[in-house]
Amino acid sequence: MQTQWYFDQGELKEATDTANCQWLAITAPTDSEMAALETTYHLSKSQLAAALDQRENPRVEIGLHVEDPAMVILRYPVQTHSAMGYRQYQTLPLALFVLDKQIITITQEPLPLEEYLGNHLIQTFAPETFLLKLLWVTLHQFVEDMDRLNNEIDSMEGSLGHAAKNTQLYQIMAMQKSLIFFDDALGHSEQLLSILHDGPKFFNTPESANNLHDVTVEVEQAQSMVRTGSKVLEQYNTAVSSVISNNLNLIMKVLTSITIILTIPTIVGGIYGMNVRLPFAHAYNAFWWLMLITAVACALVAWWLKRHDYF
Repeated sequence: MQTQWYFDQGELKEATDTANCQWLAITAPTDSEMAALETTYHLSKSQLAAALDQRENPRVEIGLHVEDPAMVILRYPVQTHSAMGYRQYQTLPLALFVLDKQIITITQEPLPLEEYLGNHLIQTFAPETFLLKLLWVTLHQFVEDMDRLNNEIDSMEGSLGHAAKNTQLYQIMAMQKSLIFFDDALGHSEQLLSILHDGPKFFNTPESANNLHDVTVEVEQAQSMVRTGSKVLEQYNTAVSSVISNNLNLIMKVLTSITIILTIPTIVGGIYGMNVRLPFAHAYNAFWWLMLITAVACALVAWWLKRHDYF
């Protein structure tokens, strides 16, 4: 599926023909669409194969000739769910091809960029300017997703004191896996931006250099959030494990105390259930006296256990 966009007075609009198309966004391309890209825009088979490679790391490929399209590959976050049903993030490649008057993007999943780009106007379209805007928006997704993960961590703290199952551990595992994907993608993205900064073909104007600096700052911010989140989750994982173990110990202590208390009427009932001569066996109020003595004994044992913090 492909969508064509153009900018009209800074507003992103969908184009009806290829003549006005400034951004060609392709999602999950078919073989025929890939063949058309190779023929129409002179993209090489190796570049198109890299665009579809799910394991492709962020990198930049600049042609030997000026007219050759440059290829920039990023990884962008996509929300999924873990095997236990918890929210999790993975990263997928985003291939960007820079032509003379056009930008082409190829992804396997839809990009959540159109709505966001509408709020960040581009008054004058230029491939370099739009490329930097796409880079910034894509990398800013990591910051927004980290905010969601941090909010999820904060919400988990409220139920930490009652944790007695492994559910929170499974949730933490999903978050840690997401941060591993984030850290790897952002690390390679930082190297990519360094190559773009030092490259001779693009971003030679002061405005482009300033925009590239903004993108670099966004990567550093996302990396800082990922590192902080990883440390918090590591400590939180240890805390949750300790709390779960401690809560289970408390539960076992209470259950053991209840078992001790309930053992008293069991012993009394076992003794007076024997077929032998017993004190008060023929007394009219023997049952109620036994019940009273048993209740008093249970109360005394419960008081003793409570006093020694066993209950």
